[in-house]
Amino acid sequence: MGSAPSSQPPHPGESSILERVALSPVLLVGAPRSGTTWFQRLLLAHPDCLGGQESHLLVTLDQVLAESRRKLGMDRPHGILTHVDEPSLLDLYRTIWVEVFRGVLSSATATTVLLEKTPDHCLHLELADQLLPESRVVHLIRHPAAVVASLLHASRMPWGRTWAPASVDAASRRWVECVEAAEAARDRFGPDRHLTVRYEDLRIDPKKTLETTFDWIGVTIDGKGVRRIVDEESAGRGAEIPMAGESTAPVLQEPDGFVPASRPAPLRGRELRRCLRIVGPTMERLGYPKDGTTP
Repeated sequence: MGSAPSSQPPHPGESSILERVALSPVLLVGAPRSGTTWFQRLLLAHPDCLGGQESHLLVTLDQVLAESRRKLGMDRPHGILTHVDEPSLLDLYRTIWVEVFRGVLSSATATTVLLEKTPDHCLHLELADQLLPESRVVHLIRHPAAVVASLLHASRMPWGRTWAPASVDAASRRWVECVEAAEAARDRFGPDRHLTVRYEDLRIDPKKTLETTFDWIGVTIDGKGVRRIVDEESAGRGAEIPMAGESTAPVLQEPDGFVPASRPAPLRGRELRRCLRIVGPTMERLGYPKDGTTP
């Protein structure tokens, strides 16, 4: 008997696995410059975790939905929602979501988890819950003074000046906005779908924090495997973040002068006092010392 033709379509089971994985992602969110890229690389080192560069897909889809609602409410309604209702639009969004991540999930198996890291998705978790009811959220939170210092540094660099707040006040408000939004989603998602991880815990004891996170995500790994992930990341041999589509490089290559979130000098004196006046209530509620000291 001859062999089956090579043009056979994917097995239906493979397609259903990819769709299931795509529609039940783990969303890694947080204020920008909280260490989410570092955390992402550590998690992607697990063979059952797949993911790529920040998609900002929920940001884009939410903007379209908000604009469609605005136009529908005008005296002369127009726009997308004069053609389809919201449930139908969300169905279209789900198709887009699956297709966007089809490439990165091409090797997905029944045990695979899609890890989608876009810090700004913390501001769009209501849509995430509506669009992806099987999604889960990992919120990486870092001391606000460290985040603000890192944002100010980024604002002075070519790679960060287009998006990073350039003043202590603006950077502090950005931290509050992101953290409050991510933590407010806890009630919506519930403890089985929302996990908060402290950057400081990850930095002080990465092995323990990773073990806890992997267990919550639902992927299996022993202590030796976690130790290997931590050691390889420390040695600069950690997981790469893949790129596809129109990108010109197969993996993320940080721009010249890029500084990891952990390195900028801390806030001092007047800058620290201005930051603490803005972030104080949120910071204290989350258990950080009110004097602004960091571990």
